[in-house]
Amino acid sequence: MRVVILRRTLTPAPSTSSGQALSRFAGEGAALSRVLRLVYVFVLCTWAFLPTRMIAADLHSITVLSYPDRPAKLPLWLAQDAGLFQKYGVKVEIKPAKSGEDLVERIARDDAQIYVATANWIVSGIGDGKDLVFFANTGYSVLKLVARPTIARPEDLKGKKVGTGEANSSQDRITRQALQRLGLNPDRDVTLVPFGSRSIQRLNVLLKGEIDATTSNEDNLFELERRGEMSKIRVLADNESLKLFIGAGVDFAVTRSLLANSRVDVRGFVQALGDAIALARRDRSQADRIYGRYLNVKDPTLLEFMYRTYVQGAIPERPSPKLDNVALGIEEFSAKPGLKGKHAEDITDSSLVRELEQEGFFARLYPKP
Repeated sequence: MRVVILRRTLTPAPSTSSGQALSRFAGEGAALSRVLRLVYVFVLCTWAFLPTRMIAADLHSITVLSYPDRPAKLPLWLAQDAGLFQKYGVKVEIKPAKSGEDLVERIARDDAQIYVATANWIVSGIGDGKDLVFFANTGYSVLKLVARPTIARPEDLKGKKVGTGEANSSQDRITRQALQRLGLNPDRDVTLVPFGSRSIQRLNVLLKGEIDATTSNEDNLFELERRGEMSKIRVLADNESLKLFIGAGVDFAVTRSLLANSRVDVRGFVQALGDAIALARRDRSQADRIYGRYLNVKDPTLLEFMYRTYVQGAIPERPSPKLDNVALGIEEFSAKPGLKGKHAEDITDSSLVRELEQEGFFARLYPKP
C-alpha cells in the first residue's frame, strides 16, 4: 500500500505586531499539519486492513437448505465458519430440513436459493416443476459391499439373499448397480430383500444371519471394527473397485434465476467451497473442529478415521457436479412430469468449476513444490 501525504502549513498573518506572534502561528501550523497527517494515515490504514465482510456492505445474501448432516458436508460448514463465503462476496445462511420429504416440500415453497442434499431428493423437486440446476458436489458416503465370512468372492453370492433398500429407491438402485458391476444379475442371480434406507439396519440384519450380503457405509464398519467384530463379515467390494460413486452424495443445486442473474455470487460460493477443502487438507485441526461442532464427534480415533476417509478421500479437490448422481435421481423419479424427456446434462451446469480451473484458481490452492 502506498500512502501519499499532502503537507499543509498555515499561512502566517500578513502583518504581526511582533516576532512572537509570527512564531506562534508557525508553531500552531506545524502542530496541526502533524495531526492531519496522523489522521490521514490512520484512516487509510483502517480502510486497508478492515476485514472484507466489514467493508463489503453489498454482500449478496443466499439461503441454503441442507439435509442431512454427513461428513462430506465439511466444505459447506467450514466455508461458513471460516468466513470464506464473505471472502468471496456472499453472505450465506444455512438452514436444516427435518427429512427428505421436508426438503422436497420446502423446495416447492422456494424456501432457499441453494439446496444441499443427495441428488435424488432435489431431482424430485425438479420433477414437481422447480427450475433448479446442479452446479457442485463435495463427495459421497463411502460404500462397501459386505457379506458373511463364508462368502469369499462375488460369484459366491449366487442363490443368496442380499439386503437392499425399498424397491425403486436410490439404495435399491445402488445395490443393483453394485451387483451388476460384479457380473451378477440382481433379478436372477440373487434374492433382493428390502430393509429400508438405513445401511445400519441392513448391517445388523446381516450380523444376525438373516441375509448373506448388503451394502454398508464405511462409518458403520468403523464402529464394527472398534467393537472387535469385523471378523463377522467379509468386504467384497468398495467404491473404488466398483467405480461407483453415487448415493448419499452431497450435491448442490441452485435456482436457475440466481445462476442467471447473480452468476458472480454462485461462482463465489463455489470458490468458498474449494477454498474450504484446501484449508481442511492443509490443517487437520480445522476438520476436527468442524466434525466436533456439526457431527458431535469427539473421539480422536474416529476423527482420524473421518479425516482419512473423507477429507483425504471422498471429498474431491474440485467440487464438480456429478452426472451419475443426477441420473440416478432422474431414474428414480422419472414418472414426475417435470422430468419428462430430461437427461442429467439438462439439469447440470459444470461451467463454474471449469472456469475456475481454467483461470488457475485450484492450482493456486494446491501449489506444487
